[in-house]
Amino acid sequence: MLLRICAFFIILSFSQNLFAQIDSSEVTTNPYTVIYNHLYYLQSDSYDPGRAALSLPENVADRVELSIKLKQILDGKGLYIDLNRIPQNELYTDTVRQEQVYFLSKTEPLIYVERINGEWRYSRTTVEAIPELHKGVYPFGTQIISYFHAPFWQVKLLTIKLWKWLGIFVLGILAWIVAGLTSKLSQGIFRNFIRKRIDLNEVVEKAIHQLARIISILLGIRLFLFLAPMLQLAPLKNAYIIKGLNILSLFLIILVIKNIANIVFQFFKKAAAKTENTLDDQLLPVAEKLVMIILWSFGVIYILDYLNVNVTALLAGISIGGLALALAAQDTVKNFFGSIMIFLDRPFQIGDWIHFKDVDGTVEEVGIRSTRIRTFANSLTYVPNALLADSVVDNMGLRVYRRFKTDIGITYDTKPEIIEKFVEGIREIIKMHPTSRKDYFEVHLNGFGASSINILIYMFFQAPSWTDELRGKHEVLYAIIKLADQLGVRFAFPTQTIHIEEMPNAGTSSTPKPQQDKEAQANLDQFLLEIKDYFGVDRDSKDKIKPIGGE
Repeated sequence: MLLRICAFFIILSFSQNLFAQIDSSEVTTNPYTVIYNHLYYLQSDSYDPGRAALSLPENVADRVELSIKLKQILDGKGLYIDLNRIPQNELYTDTVRQEQVYFLSKTEPLIYVERINGEWRYSRTTVEAIPELHKGVYPFGTQIISYFHAPFWQVKLLTIKLWKWLGIFVLGILAWIVAGLTSKLSQGIFRNFIRKRIDLNEVVEKAIHQLARIISILLGIRLFLFLAPMLQLAPLKNAYIIKGLNILSLFLIILVIKNIANIVFQFFKKAAAKTENTLDDQLLPVAEKLVMIILWSFGVIYILDYLNVNVTALLAGISIGGLALALAAQDTVKNFFGSIMIFLDRPFQIGDWIHFKDVDGTVEEVGIRSTRIRTFANSLTYVPNALLADSVVDNMGLRVYRRFKTDIGITYDTKPEIIEKFVEGIREIIKMHPTSRKDYFEVHLNGFGASSINILIYMFFQAPSWTDELRGKHEVLYAIIKLADQLGVRFAFPTQTIHIEEMPNAGTSSTPKPQQDKEAQANLDQFLLEIKDYFGVDRDSKDKIKPIGGE
């Protein structure tokens, strides 16, 4: 049994050795043999640049040097090649290009192998690009290793030589210094640039600070990545470091765009504050959230694509799942599209008094799912946007004029001449009021009630809010009461009383005594002068509460 086990391992070891070596005649068989031959014979334990150069086209000058530089380019860029994924089919064809080519990495389109005249080799395009690519990856050359030949620097710590640890430390310090200087400099530049366009509130200041800090960190990372290839770390370690820092860079770029978007939305909010339509103020936060969702979605997809995740299959799965979710949450989807229709049609805006079905109140907020309405009982009602979009909405807030209709009852003992003066005085009050509609109002005797002669008042106020409407009513009614007092007109109310005729010299009555025609006309003229002064007082002034005539 022991002999069988030993024989098995000997055969396995022999087969692995055969697999590790490729005959010269088999180098150009398929993409796998070309790439494997190139990488294998440039490893430290199997170093043979001449054999590695066989993967490059024939009749190429300095083929050995170019093969070494190509390996250094792959290592410096962190392009770790997974040999298990390389096709071993001699007739392999790229399904996208419909050509017999194979790209080592989708992030580097200039490095690929191709089949020409039945042989697979690195393409002529790759060979011609090697000098420029090598100069871009190693701008200061690869000779830094020549300064650290001393045995001390060759000691390994965690599988990395000491001189490389020193290089990592120096590059880290350099990146930190550059990031710090960039942060202070860019913050001042951004602040001066933005101050000319919008006010620097707390949100903008925070966004500027974060933007400058993120850009400085991003610049430090890119500087580290630019100089790190000089250290010539092991391919796998270098690949992990570069891939990790590139993912961090992508994340920081997303944050940069996010902060720029925050500043731009602050500019839009300032512009929206100058418009009369308050729905813009509510639309901007919703739009800002949608922009952030889209930004992070694209950012995550880009990062996954960089990690070689099959994004197409992932999106297909998400689409199917999204369809199932939409079917299961139809009401939510309806509300979302209802909110879109509200934002597009703009049937009302924030602060409008609306009425529909059994809901009556002021619009406070329009969200993605529901609209928040403050009722006149001060309760808060959440109405689904789908219901609101399909309902007949009476927007009381869009009224240009607000109607005021009332009946005034005066006593039956009022003389006809006094009634006429009273009606004429009410008309003049309406004409003199600063917010009344002058071209359309009605003041007439309108009927005989059970205990009063009724006068109809039908008029409109130009009032943007309910408060302005109530203030206008108050001023007109107050003026009518003072007019009645001036003319001796008594207001009737439904009561049953025993009326005893006043006897001469029996004392004075508590109610105003009806006036004669001439006296009533004089009092009316005097009253109209006083009421004109009353309406001319600033509506917010304390003098507004003083009685007419300065009593």
